[in-house]
Amino acid sequence: MYLGIHNIDHPVIASQDLDATRAQFERLGFTVPPRGSHIEWGTGNLCIMFPDDYLEVRGIIDPERFTMHLDEHLEKHGEGLMGVAFGTTDVKASYAEAIEHGIKTGELRSLRRNFEHPEGWTQPAFELYAPDANDIEGLMHVVVIQHLTPELIRRPDFLEHANGCLGINAMRGTIVNVGRVAAKMRRRLGDEAVTDGREGIVLTVPSGQSIRLDNAETAGLLSMTMRVADLDRTERLFIDNDVAFVRDGETITVSPNDACGTTLHFSEAGPG
Repeated sequence: MYLGIHNIDHPVIASQDLDATRAQFERLGFTVPPRGSHIEWGTGNLCIMFPDDYLEVRGIIDPERFTMHLDEHLEKHGEGLMGVAFGTTDVKASYAEAIEHGIKTGELRSLRRNFEHPEGWTQPAFELYAPDANDIEGLMHVVVIQHLTPELIRRPDFLEHANGCLGINAMRGTIVNVGRVAAKMRRRLGDEAVTDGREGIVLTVPSGQSIRLDNAETAGLLSMTMRVADLDRTERLFIDNDVAFVRDGETITVSPNDACGTTLHFSEAGPG
């Protein structure tokens, strides 16, 4: 795997209203920690934590400040998946490798955010860089990230979810030119990470998590598959909470209307 990428660290969902989205995801049985806010930007987030990855829901809390183009994204696309962060254990080495291979990126940045615990704020730290937008068709927005203080965001009480969710298996989206995108992803992620065919491509990272991008008339991210400990338990919680869902064998699907514009699938199967 090129660039020292290990896993899907976190998908990012764009939200028009973080309070409303919190209520949606709590109804789905997720433990939603206190809101975070980006020190450098006018955005805030809800980070739903799992042992090895997490889900970030991002919204605007101060429209007078720079929002990392979230306002433009919401105006154009509405709520839903807006990108993905790939995880690495050495972002400096990853960034140096990208430069060495002539891969265009933004600068390597050190960032912090306020994490608004009731007992007082903490400031988790991370480093990241963003690949050039022209090289990530279908993935919408990408960063490569290393967490410097993971203990501040992975408290044990944040990892227990009433729906039994354990993490993120996969993502799915669309692209408009299979051959072009496959070539770009091979250059970005390496030959071993990309499987392509006439209908689309699959990107697989060392953790076994994958992103499937199907050929279509427009490009973008649409859905995620979440891993749960017991699908029957998940189904019972959805029934108790009056959540609309469809169960097809070993998968439960919740519509975008109940998950901030994102189709969510739940399955007991692990990644890969």
